[in-house]
Amino acid sequence: MKIQTIANHNPQVNHKGGISSLNKINPISRYADRYFNNMAITSTDRIESISPALSGKIKNININKISAWDINPSDSKEYIFFLHGMSQNVSNYQHLYESIINKGKGVFAVEYRGYGENERAKISEDKLRKDVQTAYNYLTDKKGISPENITVIGHSMGGALAVDFAAKHKDIKSLVLICPITKLSYLGEKFSEHKLLGLGIPSRVMTFTKHIKPLEWLYDSKFNSIKKIPKLKTPTYFIQSRNDSVTTIEGARMFSKTARKQGVPIEFHSLAKGGHKVDSEKVDLISEIIDKIYS
Repeated sequence: MKIQTIANHNPQVNHKGGISSLNKINPISRYADRYFNNMAITSTDRIESISPALSGKIKNININKISAWDINPSDSKEYIFFLHGMSQNVSNYQHLYESIINKGKGVFAVEYRGYGENERAKISEDKLRKDVQTAYNYLTDKKGISPENITVIGHSMGGALAVDFAAKHKDIKSLVLICPITKLSYLGEKFSEHKLLGLGIPSRVMTFTKHIKPLEWLYDSKFNSIKKIPKLKTPTYFIQSRNDSVTTIEGARMFSKTARKQGVPIEFHSLAKGGHKVDSEKVDLISEIIDKIYS
């Protein structure tokens, strides 16, 4: 494992209001909408059975259009609020949950609308943000968990949602990002040439346009974590595999550079292997980070 602390950069991005009217003719934005909705459908085919280690420990919570797994056999007041990735569902991270509850912490894992066993629904970034807020309200208002005892962990798309959430909720304890989406232009080839969406946006077109300054707005409209950094104050731990073909090490480094310039306390972990998955090495690293956070 290699730990890096890297230099500063502050990209200029457009505000949401200035971009929304252009999204109707923005081919990258339209492609992204199709891509993320396709990933939500994919998640419904990836439901895994409950592991023996979690059997009888999961409480299923239903809140309007969403659901959540509440796993807290120790009845802890310290919680990990978990946001899963773009093509996953809550059942795909059970090895991580096991590691967390073995440390005496609770896990509250959100299942967004249209994902997993939830009723099929069309998703959007705004709807997913609302789902995260709804789940958080349940955790804090219904369960009475204090924000200062909550660490938000997000993987992939969940990482982008976690950054957006932490930028609005500065009283949470900490933020852990696992291969998060930092900006659409920093997504890899699995995004740019998705087989089920036809040619979509060939990588050569993306490569051409993202280096032309006037066309940067094409990539600013959705899941742009970098533009949220000025509002981010939460201590942050960033984990990225250098061989990830979904989110890229370039995006991870740009996020970390920008965060450091903005004064965000950030610890950046660059892993040689592991790809985009939350594999055993990442789980072990997260375990170490949780020990540090709650020491």
